[in-house]
Amino acid sequence: MQKTKYTTLVLKQGRMHWLNIVVMALLTAFAIAFAVSNLSPVEVSFLGLKSKAVPLYIPVFIAFLLGFSGGMLSLSFSRRKHKRQILNLSKENALLQQEVENLRNIPLQDDV
Repeated sequence: MQKTKYTTLVLKQGRMHWLNIVVMALLTAFAIAFAVSNLSPVEVSFLGLKSKAVPLYIPVFIAFLLGFSGGMLSLSFSRRKHKRQILNLSKENALLQQEVENLRNIPLQDDV
């Protein structure tokens, strides 16, 4: 049986799907283990504001989620900028391709 590019791509995507599941399962297990082992209450203070005593994993998870959200927001702005650049470059490419095609169609003239 001959493998085509499509079947190779599908196989690679299937492997990546399972790799993503395994990585997510490991991260989830790590997060649960961290939460279970850090149940001692702590007070968090910031700029004169104090929180109630909460388990240690809660402020850590909140800090992680805030950092993740900030990173995703930053990524979305960067992605929008790059999509705009791709659109502009695609338009420029189409114009240049049309110019090349026009130059190919110009008849050659010999003045011999």
